[in-house]
Amino acid sequence: MGMGEPLANTDHLLPALRLITDRQALGLSPRHITISTSGNVPGLNKLIASGIPVRLAVSLHGATDDVRSRIMPVNRRWPLAELIPALETWQANSKHMLTFEYILISGVNDAPQHAQALSELAKKLHAKVNLIPYNPVQGLEWRRPTETACRAFRRTLLTLHIPTTMRYEKGADINAACGQLRLQHSEETHPPG
Repeated sequence: MGMGEPLANTDHLLPALRLITDRQALGLSPRHITISTSGNVPGLNKLIASGIPVRLAVSLHGATDDVRSRIMPVNRRWPLAELIPALETWQANSKHMLTFEYILISGVNDAPQHAQALSELAKKLHAKVNLIPYNPVQGLEWRRPTETACRAFRRTLLTLHIPTTMRYEKGADINAACGQLRLQHSEETHPPG
């Protein structure tokens, strides 16, 4: 996760998965491999067609096109109307539960109506949700929700019978959590101006 979009490179991803899972090579069980995607629909369709039974995590971050497009530019190219049918096909051909990664951003996607919309998608796709409170990044306007808001969002999903976990990153206090180092590195190597 966080190292690029694997489904944008299926020409190399699929042969690598076959090699990694081949008993004559590394022999790793596909159930121990999770492909994380931002929602590259053509790549997802190729993964489905390959029949390689890996797990799938989708960086959703918004359960409506309005919210998701604000957070995830990829949604403008492959909106939910294209992503959801591809995920339904994946789910119909998989033995594994789909995971939605969902970064909670204060005032953007952390309200009760967002939890309701997310629960409807999760129910439809038999997905579990991994909530990740946003890590503040200097230079970006977004804020981390309060602990109370994060717990309330999780409680709403659990009340609606959605399997939900809350992931807490370590290192946010020293700007070393997910997303923070990359921006800091980019600013150091490409200073503004």
